[in-house]
Amino acid sequence: MVIQKVLNHNAAIVLHNQEEKVAIGSGLAFQKKKQDKINPEKVEKLFVHNPNSQTPFVHLLALTENDDTKLVQEIVSWLEQKHEKHFDSHSYALIFDHLVHLMKRLKQDKKINNHLLQEIKTLYPDAFELAQKTAEKIKIYVNKDVAQDEIGFLALHLYKSKKKKMSPQILKEHTEALHYMVNIMEEELNTIFPKNTIAYEGLISHLHVTVKAAEVEEELTKAPAELIEMMKMGYPKAFRAAEMAVSAFENRYRLSLPEDESVYIAMHTQRLVSRRTNG
Repeated sequence: MVIQKVLNHNAAIVLHNQEEKVAIGSGLAFQKKKQDKINPEKVEKLFVHNPNSQTPFVHLLALTENDDTKLVQEIVSWLEQKHEKHFDSHSYALIFDHLVHLMKRLKQDKKINNHLLQEIKTLYPDAFELAQKTAEKIKIYVNKDVAQDEIGFLALHLYKSKKKKMSPQILKEHTEALHYMVNIMEEELNTIFPKNTIAYEGLISHLHVTVKAAEVEEELTKAPAELIEMMKMGYPKAFRAAEMAVSAFENRYRLSLPEDESVYIAMHTQRLVSRRTNG
């Protein structure tokens, strides 16, 4: 394994089995230069590199501080070994990019707003808990607390590493759709739903199933006629708000939901409205 280009102390482009690859590992390129050999035992990640395409990831590696690269690799190794996560070349590049920029924001005291935080906590609790543990490691390194907003976005990346077919961007768009429907109902009912409640978790979980079914064109259970009538007559405001949310979702995302899905959404919505009314 021969170095073709040193990217930083912990990464290099190497020639391995007559093919150029990106090798990553703690200190593997420290005090090394082109044509030096690398100890294979130091290599923790090895990805195929296309020499005709200067990928953003390779460019980012070359610009990232040595200590930052080392920390990211330590975190990835910890996630893979202790929490059974898997990072292929694509997902590794995404998590590397996210963590590097997260640390950069912390060092510069820059804050981001995550308006999907409560939905992320509800839908991906295991990933959020793991993101909190990861944030503790970053806190020790940067000596600054990692805000909940940052932890929420990190959770999307950690959830993605479990579900290979869903990128963090797709997860974010999916969660945005739920948030959008909630906003429509809150505006129609002129209220703000209490977020840290079982009732809100129930609504978000149901919307999650509903939107996911729409995305894959899966059929949902039809509501009984008597239930539809009961909700229309007994809780017209909640039913109307649910109908508006469904209609807005269909228009914005060009996806179809069953006509009577509004009934189930209205049931969850009414629980939230009743909770707020009753204190």
